[in-house]
Amino acid sequence: MTGRSLALVALLAAGVLAPRAAAAQPAAAHRTVAAPEATVLAIDSGDLVVDLGTLKGAHEGQIVELWRPLRLRHPVTGQMLTDRFRLGTIRLAQVQPTLALARVEGTLLRPPSTGDHVLVSESDKKTPYDAAPPASAPAPAAAPSPSPSPRVVVPVDPDAQALADLMSALEGASPETRAKAYASFVRARPNSRFARVLEEEIAALRSRKAEGPPREAPPAYESAFTPIGRMRPGVPHRIAVELDPRFVGAVVHVRHKGSPQYRSLPMESLGARYWGATLPGDAIAEPGAEYFVEGVTGAGGGSVAVIGSAEQPKDAPVEPRPLTGKEPGTLARVDLWSEYASFNTRRANDYLFQTEGQFGWRLHDVGIRAVRSGFGVLRGKGGSLVDLDQLDLPPKDVGLTYGYVETEFGLGPSYGLLARPILGLREGGVTGGAQGFVRVGNDLKTNLLIGGEILGTVGLRGIVQLDWRTIPRVPIMLRSEVTNQPAGSGGDVGARAIGQIGYEVVTDLTLNARLSYQGRTINHAGPGAGLGVSYQW
Repeated sequence: MTGRSLALVALLAAGVLAPRAAAAQPAAAHRTVAAPEATVLAIDSGDLVVDLGTLKGAHEGQIVELWRPLRLRHPVTGQMLTDRFRLGTIRLAQVQPTLALARVEGTLLRPPSTGDHVLVSESDKKTPYDAAPPASAPAPAAAPSPSPSPRVVVPVDPDAQALADLMSALEGASPETRAKAYASFVRARPNSRFARVLEEEIAALRSRKAEGPPREAPPAYESAFTPIGRMRPGVPHRIAVELDPRFVGAVVHVRHKGSPQYRSLPMESLGARYWGATLPGDAIAEPGAEYFVEGVTGAGGGSVAVIGSAEQPKDAPVEPRPLTGKEPGTLARVDLWSEYASFNTRRANDYLFQTEGQFGWRLHDVGIRAVRSGFGVLRGKGGSLVDLDQLDLPPKDVGLTYGYVETEFGLGPSYGLLARPILGLREGGVTGGAQGFVRVGNDLKTNLLIGGEILGTVGLRGIVQLDWRTIPRVPIMLRSEVTNQPAGSGGDVGARAIGQIGYEVVTDLTLNARLSYQGRTINHAGPGAGLGVSYQW
């Protein structure tokens, strides 16, 4: 039934039911609602605050009634109607001179609301100055019984009665059936005072038919994800979600737990329905982080919160920092790695095997950033391409055991210089060497190293190395070298391509695997491999 149909019902109530009620009630134009004894002023943690205190005779444990006031305008006559309805009872828990805290007693018809009326039954009303009447006070005289009010008989409106019967017969009928029945009523009674409103109802019902059946609401959006586990403070963390295919984009919002503002990060597509992003390390701190994900729809670029929301975000715990007494950014680190690299797999006469260990202490971003010390053992065979490939001469043995001290100086948080003097022993005695690098980027994040090495009689190396720290717990290193090692001045220059990937198996302990390919010509080349482990605290 439409809004106009509701108006018809109200109209019938005024035109048909009201006369019957008038016949049974004393003659009265309208009901006047008496003022309440108190009003609900506020709702605090489930308790109702009412302005009913001891000054009005209230007391703790008293049960009073809760009523809902209504003030409505009649849709046909325009008359303002005022009344109230009983919701249930409440008990006064704490009573002060002017206010009281009350709690719901039993079940209410509707949830309580500010502005509701509070009524005290006549038998329970008191005043703060109630006292026993004097013994000599005469009994009040009985009030005379009122004379019965005359019965008012109102004639029934035939049009209203006919329309009431029609609407009762049309209960549950389709809009088209109701429109035809209303049209027949208007044709039979063109001068009825209901004719105009029925014509409007007919037009509304037929317009609904022209619009067709109501469209079904689109199905709810689907999403799936694995909640973020414990994160390390200051370490970037990867998040991936699966969203409804109707989304054309996604955004993750993250903040420190308790912070008033979120940081919004667009998520990249990882394939059909999958989206991912990296939460930055500076957004991850104790005691935890909060986040939620929005999907971007295709229509107008609107967004819908699908995983959590700004008001109810998801929690991501953050591991507490160990109580080492060190300043943030100060780290001790131990590294050990070993690799084998072949420059000529056809004859196995040009290769090197190298193992190196290092201990370092990182201090600050700027100034003396880090001090490191280590050792290395290098063994190999090599020679010139003419000797090895054309003349088929035996390769020259190469061996060096060395130690070094390295210092890194930070020019700023994102720039640094590294210097490493080297002292080694070979078969012919003592020899030396050095390394030097320029670092672009912070050493704790993604950075680039450019530099070179001279190592005794082993040879020279030019090095470009990228340390990629984007994926949490998975450090990646890409490196290229131009070198004449291991034969040094007796060998020819070749190139190396090295890739290394690590995985943090437990907190701060990382295992690394390295693969390489190197060669001096297309026919004088071969693969290489290596393993490493590092631990920091």
